[in-house]
Amino acid sequence: MAVKRLGCLHAHHSNIRYLEEGLDRKAFSCLHFVDPGAIHWLTRAAASEAEARQVQTKLQGQLEWIAGCGVDAIVITCTNYIAALSPLEQALEATGGIPVIAIDEPWFDELLKLGDEAVVAFTNPATVKGTMDRLYAHAKLQGRAFKVQTAVSDPGCFELLLQGQEAAYAGLVEAFLMGLIHHSAAPVAAAQLSMTDAAARAEASSGAWVLSPMQALRSRLEKLL
Repeated sequence: MAVKRLGCLHAHHSNIRYLEEGLDRKAFSCLHFVDPGAIHWLTRAAASEAEARQVQTKLQGQLEWIAGCGVDAIVITCTNYIAALSPLEQALEATGGIPVIAIDEPWFDELLKLGDEAVVAFTNPATVKGTMDRLYAHAKLQGRAFKVQTAVSDPGCFELLLQGQEAAYAGLVEAFLMGLIHHSAAPVAAAQLSMTDAAARAEASSGAWVLSPMQALRSRLEKLL
């Protein structure tokens, strides 16, 4: 089987490791693109229609650039990127038909399989609205009435990640997820790729399954490519 080449668009460099470690290296190789200014611009775009259009134009250009690098598919790992590009059919026009996989969509499908309710955990409050809007729209398309409780970690948690303190960040996220597991009867899901390690550790400690985007993405890519 030929190795498939993925163009991976990130808003933060820390997401690179999850794809490099989480995918079968015999089946996939990754070409990574990181825009460190994305978080700043996406925050501004949320408050300005003009800047939202500017961000969308920028992202469309990035997808065209990535598509021209000989990739078999493009994976977008930033949920705010994804929200800014919705609907993704527009993204397909920019890539000449190369598949564009939003990391949250396979996760939505797996989340809906858990039942009719869940607790969805975030560390970045700026991603909550975009992700939840897309989740509810996804559930509606499938005719599902889905009850979701969102939980956001302490404000300083995500800042640790942005400052490069990944070990400290993962420790706080694990404690956060463990608290949710112990206090909720509904399944717990981690919404962000950066929560992958903490979700795995919380699973091991609690015996409860914590759905993370990487698990669902791996399954989707294997089926698609």
